[in-house]
Amino acid sequence: MSGNYAYDIISYVALAVGIPGNILSAIVWLRGHVVSKHSSSVYLAALAIVDIIYPLFDLILSKYCHVGWFCASCWTMTNTAGILEPPLVLSFSVERLIAIRHPLQVCYMYMVGQNNGTDFYVYNS
Repeated sequence: MSGNYAYDIISYVALAVGIPGNILSAIVWLRGHVVSKHSSSVYLAALAIVDIIYPLFDLILSKYCHVGWFCASCWTMTNTAGILEPPLVLSFSVERLIAIRHPLQVCYMYMVGQNNGTDFYVYNS
């Protein structure tokens, strides 16, 4: 019984700190001038949104849902957020690795032709 009580306290403290922090983080990363200057801000904003959704819907599932369409929706949101988080972290890490390994290099995309409604692009640095 005491282990469950401690888990509940830690969960609520994490939610009380994490949800407002992630909301503020998403607001900062989605501001117009930040998004236009930093390509990684989109990844960080998406990660902040996923980090809001997952614990919130997981709490709803564990405490308040038993059966019904709302519980199925919460389950879907929780699993979708859980699946999206690792690829977001990976893509952010790869984008940062490329930026560190090849600084100040910009790739340009040129359209070289069109065939049956399909455009062909060539990347050139």
